[in-house]
Amino acid sequence: MIIGIDFDNTIADYTGVFYDVALKLDWIPESTGRSKTEVKSYFIISDNERKWTELQGIVYGKEIDQARPYTDCLQVLEQWHAKGHTLKLISHKTRYPIIGEPVDFHHAATNWLKSNGFIGSNGAPFSESDLNFNETKEEKLLCIDKLNCDLFIDDLESIFNHKLFPARCRKVLFNNNSNNKEGLTHITKWSDIPEVI
Repeated sequence: MIIGIDFDNTIADYTGVFYDVALKLDWIPESTGRSKTEVKSYFIISDNERKWTELQGIVYGKEIDQARPYTDCLQVLEQWHAKGHTLKLISHKTRYPIIGEPVDFHHAATNWLKSNGFIGSNGAPFSESDLNFNETKEEKLLCIDKLNCDLFIDDLESIFNHKLFPARCRKVLFNNNSNNKEGLTHITKWSDIPEVI
């Protein structure tokens, strides 16, 4: 089976990172909620969306090491790799931020994957040739189709609802929203994902 996996918020867990980085930069008050959504809302309500865009560039670039792999993610991918499944990382990620220091996001994400055991170690689920970073959402969707993925795991329902998502590919939604999604297999933790294969 060819299994495609998204990167941000599917493999890499940024819980608390946006809050911690923004607080350290003195861009938000301590009373701001810790979730990414709450931090984003603070900037939107403050009519400072540009600062939010800059914060994203910092977190996905030079501060990416603060992110942690989701619990059980590496173990599940290693098991699939050992069973002979082909794993492809397929991400919508621009190479450089729109605003701020021009850090190479693709390089930063690749280094994060190496330092967290997803590349390079014995039995690692990916090699560098398995990484597919796409500048646009449309390119990501076309990549899923081109690589003939049998199953794709993503945190964004919008990916699965897009007209370019291949009809033959099974959809696994990975997020903490517990509502049932029609046509999707919905998972809230990596330890439950092997049951859908």
